Amino acid sequence: MKTESNRREFIKVVAGAAGVPQLLRPAREASPVGSSTEKATAQSGSVIPPKIFLEAFDYENVRLNDGMLKSQVDQTRDFYFGMPDDDILFGFRKRAGLPTPGNEFEGWYGGDREVPDQFKDWDQRGDVYNVFGQWLSGMARLSKATNDTALRNKAATLMNEWAKTIEPGGYFYYSRHPITQHYIYEKMVGGLVDLYAYAGCAEAIPLLEKITDYAIANLDRTRKPCAPTVADWASGTEWYTLPENLYRAYQLTGNTKYRNFADLWLYTTYWRKFNESSSPDIAGIHAYSHCNTFSSAAMAYAVYGAPKYLRTIVNAYDYFERTQFYATGGYGPGEKLQAPDGSLGRSVESKAATFETPCGTWAGFKLTRYLLRFTGGAKYGDWAEKLVYNGIGAALPMTGRGDTFYYSDYRLGGGRKVFHGEKFPCCSGTYVQNIADYHNLIYFKDADSLYVNLFVPSFVTWNCDGTEVIVEQETAYPESDTTTFTIRPSRSANFNLKFRVPRWTHGVTVEVNGSPHNIVAVPGTWAALNRKWNAGDRVSVKIPMQLALAPIDPQHPKRVAVMYGPIVLVRDDRTQLVLDTRDLGRSFSSGTRSLEFVLVAQPRSAMVPFFEMGYQQPYTMYFDVNA
Repeated sequence: MKTESNRREFIKVVAGAAGVPQLLRPAREASPVGSSTEKATAQSGSVIPPKIFLEAFDYENVRLNDGMLKSQVDQTRDFYFGMPDDDILFGFRKRAGLPTPGNEFEGWYGGDREVPDQFKDWDQRGDVYNVFGQWLSGMARLSKATNDTALRNKAATLMNEWAKTIEPGGYFYYSRHPITQHYIYEKMVGGLVDLYAYAGCAEAIPLLEKITDYAIANLDRTRKPCAPTVADWASGTEWYTLPENLYRAYQLTGNTKYRNFADLWLYTTYWRKFNESSSPDIAGIHAYSHCNTFSSAAMAYAVYGAPKYLRTIVNAYDYFERTQFYATGGYGPGEKLQAPDGSLGRSVESKAATFETPCGTWAGFKLTRYLLRFTGGAKYGDWAEKLVYNGIGAALPMTGRGDTFYYSDYRLGGGRKVFHGEKFPCCSGTYVQNIADYHNLIYFKDADSLYVNLFVPSFVTWNCDGTEVIVEQETAYPESDTTTFTIRPSRSANFNLKFRVPRWTHGVTVEVNGSPHNIVAVPGTWAALNRKWNAGDRVSVKIPMQLALAPIDPQHPKRVAVMYGPIVLVRDDRTQLVLDTRDLGRSFSSGTRSLEFVLVAQPRSAMVPFFEMGYQQPYTMYFDVNA
C-alpha cells in the first residue's frame, strides 16, 4: 500500500517513528528523462530572444529604510551571520575524514540516520533536505543587497571550506547517504551561481562544473511519481525544479553543459496541462514544488524564447489565483494542491498545516518576478505584496539552533504560530532567500521608466540614459495609505515614474510638489507620471484602503477572511463573527492603534494584522459569517 505523507511526516519516519505501514515501490514509473523527444521539444526551431518588458535591480542600488521589512532583514542577517561556520561544515568534514571542530546541527541539517526496516531496500538513511546551498544563496544575495562585506566573506569562506570536502569524483553531499539527491544538488547549483553573480566568487564556477559532472554521471534519470507519498519523498525528489538554476548557470557562463543538462529535466507533461485546459487535473500533488517548477518553465522561456513556456506560467498563475490562493496569497493545505470543487474551503476545517510559508513564498516571489519581467503586467505585483505582509512577513523569526517557522495555520477553530517540530527544515533555506528578495521586488525598470511595485520605505539609484536618478520613498504603509517620493536626478531629466495601482483599491490620487495632478489610475495597471524632473521634486500618492471580505472559494461564499487593503486581519479570540456584510463600515470602528478594528457588536473583540501575531498567540483568520 502507499501511505500519503507530507515532508514532516516522512522525516519522522526517517528519524525512527514506529507504526509506519510497509511501503511498496511505485507500481509505475514514467519513461527516462532526456529522451530525444524531450530534447527536441526543448530546442525545436531556432532560439528566439524572449521579450523583456521589465528588469529588477538584481540586488543592487536598492536600500531599505527603517520600517517593518528592514527590521526583519536586520534580524535575519544577524541570525545567519551568527551560525558558527564549524557547525555548518561539521557533516561535510566528517564525511571527508577531516577534523571536525564545532558541533553538528540537529534536525534536517544533521547527518546519517538509520531508518525502519521497511526502508532498507531504498537505502534511505542520511541527511534529508540539506539547505547548505540555499544558505549560500541567501547570504550572497543579502550581502549584495545590503553591501555587507562581512556576510559576503562568511559565505565565501563556507564555500571554500566546503570545497575541501568534495571528493575526486565530485561527490559533494553532506553525508554518505543523501536522501534527496536531486533536491540538494539543485540548491547547491543555485548557491554557487549566486556566489559568482552576487558575491564575486570566481572560484564558484569550477566547483559548479565539478558537482555538475558528478550529477550528470550519477543522478537517477527516471521521472518519479508526482503524488506526495513517502515513496516519492524517498526517491530523490523534485527533479522538476532542476532546470531553473541550470539555465541560470548557462546564461552566466555560456557553458552549454548546463543548458543541455537542464533540458533533461523539463516537466513538459505537467506544464502542458496549463496550455491544454482551463481546469487542469493537478489535485493532490505537492504544492510548493509544483509552483516552484514554473520558475524552470520561465527560465526555459528565457533561454529558448518558445512562447509555450510563457503561456505556461501566465496560465498557471491565473489558475492558481482562481483556485488555489487563500486571502493571504498562500496555497497548498497539507502541502497539496486542491481540486476546484470546494476543497480549499473545506481545508480550513481541519488543516493546521495550511501554507508551507517560507518555501511557498519563495516560489511565489520568483514567479512574480518572472511574470513581471516577461509580461510587464502590474497585477502580478499584488501577489508579491500579499506574500510580503501575510506570508514571509508574518512568519516567526529564525531563532535558537534552527527553530524555523514552517506552516501558517488558517483553521476556522483558530490557530497559533509555532516553530517546526525539527530543527533546520527546508524552510530555513528559503527563509533567508525570501528576506533578501525584498530588495528585488520593490522597484523595476525599463529604458525610460522607473516602476514602483511595493510601497516600502526605501530608496533606489537608477541610471536613466546616462543620468543618475535617486528616488527615495517615505511611507508608513500599510499603516498609512500614503507614500511620498522625492526625486533627485543628477541633472534635469525626462522619464516616467510609474507605480502599481492595486486591484483592491479605488480612487487613487496624486500630488506633485503639493498640487493635485490628474492621472489615470486603473486598478491592476501601472499609473504613469511623465514629466521633466528636477532635483527635489516630490510626488505624494494616496492609495485608499478599505475593509473587504475575501470568500475562500466559490463553493463557500460565506466562509471569509477580513482584509484591509492587502492585509489579512485576524481575531485574537475564537468567538463568532457577526457582520453587516453589505456595509462593513457599520460593523467596525477604529481601535486605539493603527490597523486595529473593533467590532461594533462585540466591542471587546478587535481584529489586527496577521503579521502582528507572535509565538503561540491564539487567533482566528477564517470565519463563517451570517447572511
